[in-house]
Amino acid sequence: MADFNQRVYFYIGSEPDLSTPAERVGYPHLLIALAEGLKTLGMEVYANNSYWRLSPGSGDFLFRKNALISHEDCSIVVFGDIFAENFITPEQLFHKNRKYITASLDDCDGGKTFSSKPEYRKVDFAFKTHFNSKLKFPSNVYPWAFGLSERIVKATSNSPKFKDRQRKLLINFRHNIHFAHSVRKTVEKEVVGKLEKIISLDKSTDTNHPINPYDYWLWQRTGRRHNPNYYQRLKNSAACATFGGFFIPAFPKDPASLISRAFKAGYSQLGLKSNRIIQWDSWRLWESLASGCATFHVDFEKYGFQLPVMPENWRHYIGIDLDNVDEAITRIRDEPEILEKVSIQGKLWALEHYSPVATAIRFLKSVGHPNANHYTKGTFAFPNR
Repeated sequence: MADFNQRVYFYIGSEPDLSTPAERVGYPHLLIALAEGLKTLGMEVYANNSYWRLSPGSGDFLFRKNALISHEDCSIVVFGDIFAENFITPEQLFHKNRKYITASLDDCDGGKTFSSKPEYRKVDFAFKTHFNSKLKFPSNVYPWAFGLSERIVKATSNSPKFKDRQRKLLINFRHNIHFAHSVRKTVEKEVVGKLEKIISLDKSTDTNHPINPYDYWLWQRTGRRHNPNYYQRLKNSAACATFGGFFIPAFPKDPASLISRAFKAGYSQLGLKSNRIIQWDSWRLWESLASGCATFHVDFEKYGFQLPVMPENWRHYIGIDLDNVDEAITRIRDEPEILEKVSIQGKLWALEHYSPVATAIRFLKSVGHPNANHYTKGTFAFPNR
């Protein structure tokens, strides 16, 4: 039985050393976005390490280590793959006399992620991005989303009105040359050429690090994910392609199984399609929405995408049916106003349901914290099982 108070404890890594190469810096986006929202709501955030310095040279951190406060003193304990990091053992965390709720946040790629490991079966709530309603997950695993952090909201703010943007679609996937996303390969083969006939494509990339010292500081500590030039191009563009993920077959339904992972590789190599996609969520999806771009992806419902709050196709985003690409192309061509409508509604939807505060309220409601009943912004519903 949880003993609820205003304290939430996070297990998190150490503050990144600025001498560490940016490509080797970890970036716990889900933990950061949740903690930002919780602190805005007035919750107390503690951690095993003081982490995420609020400004260069500052002694203030988002996550604060306090020698007098342990996870036993808090009502909720939140973590990622902590057992791999040896922060604490399952026996110490999941002991039978605990009076706190445990929650893991999993944004790992692939069919087999830490949420599927046996040592995480005792966690009360495992919130997972890339959730697919057509697949089978352990009973304590629920859908989550990359969503927005305060950094992303700020970087994508002050975007121009749609009429002042360039009518172009940003489409610049970063492929792993050895194992490219099969969805992206299909889009490049079957969709890009048709899109190019109705909207200009911008395939340029942002490979240089920021020059501004503050932006460079954020670029380094986010593992090269913060780039003001990229955000400006988003804000100046009418649309952005955020396709991603891997097709997998209808059987088996467990994405962590060896057979399912083998089929994933086979589908990618052979160029096969299905109506089930994993690894579909991304920072780019949310950055595009927050920037006010008309966001292109595949049809969430057709391919089984599950979010806590679902967007509506052709209202909040443009979801293409890869078995009927011409239908989407025709609609975009025949309804020239559709891009502006989607850009406006998509941004409003993302900020309403996936800002840090909305995410925090949803989180508190989902774990049954009584204070969550005082908040009205954001909703949460578990998927039917």
